[in-house]
Amino acid sequence: MLIREAARDDAAQLCGIVRRSIVELCHDDHLGDAATLEGWLSNKTAANMEAWIAAPGSFVFLAQAQDGLAGVAGFTGAGDLTLLYVAPGSRFAGVSAALLDHVEAKARALRLPRLRLTTTFTARRFFLERGYAVMEEEGDIFASGDGCELWKELEPSELASVAR
Repeated sequence: MLIREAARDDAAQLCGIVRRSIVELCHDDHLGDAATLEGWLSNKTAANMEAWIAAPGSFVFLAQAQDGLAGVAGFTGAGDLTLLYVAPGSRFAGVSAALLDHVEAKARALRLPRLRLTTTFTARRFFLERGYAVMEEEGDIFASGDGCELWKELEPSELASVAR
């Protein structure tokens, strides 16, 4: 698997991955509720993905597998993890872990002290197993109410690491 910076030309395909991941893999969060899905997907457009890729202070990466694009991750220079989605056919293949490792390495190279995110019920365990901690519970947009804010301190001894 190859992880590289996303380019504007990747936006439509990456948007498709995000939308399919939400619809197909996050059912426990939206419970098939049309209004919840509509709200969650409303800003997941190719135009917005292109803007996120091009925005100053934004870092978007993609995972390329042998059979095509397998996932997308993004974060801001302020330390907010904004994207981590995997193509449904690539679930449980190590794509999310590889993308998160890449993002954390890049954040350390930028000397960010921590990463923060709001997660779903579906992804919560994934992040907790990778050293993220709950910041606070919130009554979020998800029907199940199980979204929460997480953060991870990037170890000072690791800040000298260089992202590949």
